[in-house]
Amino acid sequence: MAAAGVAISDVPVWRRAGVIQRFTARRVLRGALLFGVFAVVESLAQGIGIVAAYPDAAARAAVIDTLATNPALGIFYGDPHAGISSLAGYMVYRTLIILSLIGAVWAILFITGMLRGQEENGRWELLLTGGASARRATADTLIGTGIGLGIAYVLMSLLLMAGGHSHRFQLPAGGCLFYALALIAAPALFVAVGAVASQLAATRRRAVLYAVGVLIVVAALRAVGNTVGAVAWLKNITPFGWIDALHPFVTPQPLWLLPLAVLTAACVAIALVLAGARDMGTSLIADTDTAKPKLRLVRGQLGFTVRLTRSVLLGWLAASVGLSALVAAIDKTVVQSLTGSGRLGHAISTLTGNPTATLEKAYLSAGGWFMVLLLLIMMTTMLSSLRDEEASGRLDSFVAGTVSRAHWLSARLAIMVAGAVVITMSTNFVVWAIAALQGIHVSLSTLVFGGLNILGPVAFLLGFGVLLFGLWPRLAALAMYLAIGWSLTIDILVSLIKLNKVLTDASLLHYIALVPAATPKWDEFAALVLSGIVLGAAGMLAFRRRDLQAE
Repeated sequence: MAAAGVAISDVPVWRRAGVIQRFTARRVLRGALLFGVFAVVESLAQGIGIVAAYPDAAARAAVIDTLATNPALGIFYGDPHAGISSLAGYMVYRTLIILSLIGAVWAILFITGMLRGQEENGRWELLLTGGASARRATADTLIGTGIGLGIAYVLMSLLLMAGGHSHRFQLPAGGCLFYALALIAAPALFVAVGAVASQLAATRRRAVLYAVGVLIVVAALRAVGNTVGAVAWLKNITPFGWIDALHPFVTPQPLWLLPLAVLTAACVAIALVLAGARDMGTSLIADTDTAKPKLRLVRGQLGFTVRLTRSVLLGWLAASVGLSALVAAIDKTVVQSLTGSGRLGHAISTLTGNPTATLEKAYLSAGGWFMVLLLLIMMTTMLSSLRDEEASGRLDSFVAGTVSRAHWLSARLAIMVAGAVVITMSTNFVVWAIAALQGIHVSLSTLVFGGLNILGPVAFLLGFGVLLFGLWPRLAALAMYLAIGWSLTIDILVSLIKLNKVLTDASLLHYIALVPAATPKWDEFAALVLSGIVLGAAGMLAFRRRDLQAE
């Protein structure tokens, strides 16, 4: 990780800290800057979209006030009591929590890869044999990550001030600085959480699961506290509730940064203590030293792939089921709160593409939107792990033996596709069961099998990613993330303004039907799946012919 051709052990002791910090900062910078640009674009798009949809200030204020009267929407958006009638307040209400969740997931994936992932691949040994202690190397990695996040914060602040200077927004410079700080708070916190998980877990996959588990719990607590008035106090004990309470641009409450800073610092301190207290290659939650051999899944490439990916797929299953079940569980509450709110009820119904759908079914369908987003991210992260296997040299162990490249890649892809199908059907079955308990009558076959239509965009994105993996492997995951970000941006804008058909058709989310409120378009589904298969086949052919590329 020093300069090319120079081993870390050849670098003077007093300079090693700077080497690690600079290396980490360079690694984190691309992702941090992409998140920063995406966050600013999404935020400003909300303001531009609602102004374009409702040019009249009075009509715009009426729509925003209608949103504020429905606390059930707080599961997706921010605090409805934070003065969202202003343009800036509405922008924060619609984007802050969603962007914080996205930033937190990215932070977990990055820091676990830099800590437990580097240790798992044997690269951590280069640091320790060079004289750096595990605690010092961990600290320098966290400092380097902080430098990258700091640069991203500066970029977000400048972009917000530039975009907010227009007559539409007129955002104050101080408010832009504070909002950017609110956006970077969740990634910074979950870098620290991921660092702790990296000390607890025996593998990077488990570290990701531990950290994402914490993320799901604190996000769920905030969602419940923001939708059910009787337990509103839950928002005060969860980091996402603290971020909500910052109220950028409206009534700024910087004191809520204090618990965020304290919790982040505490997690960093715990991670450093644990890093110095264990031996390299071990973990605080360790695998047993001896165990009866379980060879059932190592007799073939497909079984071995199941063994490698089962914990990751179970984690994504839990996240998908948990989020969709939460949406389904409050369906009745949302419908009751929307009684008499014709405008908002119409907005939620049209969101599904079927204005004649009942509100109960329309809101029940909302979970499908989040589920497809999770599946798109799942495919991207799992394809990125394939690149990690190649870059780290682990793939060489397979292809040097009896396993061909095509067999290795096809086994991985088969498990990814099968996992997506099982996750979709299992989640829809749970949603159907919860709906039935509330007296919402939905056909089981419609929800479970009709819900499979969301896999069309997932198949296309996977095929696109495999094609890039076969041609330019270093760009595959990045391009897939950009495709997801583009689709999310277009989907948000199209809910507010009429866009050019070419732009609309370029969004992956445009091709899903939110069952049970809408009827699947199986012709579009078939076209997307077929396109994904063709792209994937071309990518596999290219992968067989190209050279393996290390880091």
